Amino acid sequence: MVTFAMLLAGTNLVINVADTIPRFDVSKTCKAAIDLSGNSGRTVESCVAGENKARKEIEKDWATFPKAERDQCIQTAAKGGSPSYVEIIVCLEMIRDSRTRKEPPKNPQAQRTIPAVDSPATHKEGPVTTSVTRPK
Repeated sequence: MVTFAMLLAGTNLVINVADTIPRFDVSKTCKAAIDLSGNSGRTVESCVAGENKARKEIEKDWATFPKAERDQCIQTAAKGGSPSYVEIIVCLEMIRDSRTRKEPPKNPQAQRTIPAVDSPATHKEGPVTTSVTRPK
């Protein structure tokens, strides 16, 4: 009979495993990509090397991404049966950039300004200049 404590311990293990970077067989992904692209000059070996480099990059920054975003990108990258670490990086960066653009600025008083540009047109008092302020 399974005890409640065993269920709790098992649940914790599943959560910890889900928080790790998945292991993909990228050789299959790369072979499929090369087959689809035809004679593009890229080899399966160079593709696998690029995927392994992408995985190492993910390892460095993995903990900085929220779990929900990591999970979403893993699911997206694994769809279609050809998972890719490069796809995970692109997904995580796109979500991060979207999220940071939606966040309010840390210093609302700070505004970026575009420098004044002299206009070729002149006014009675001299050249006309303008300055435009854009929010971040």
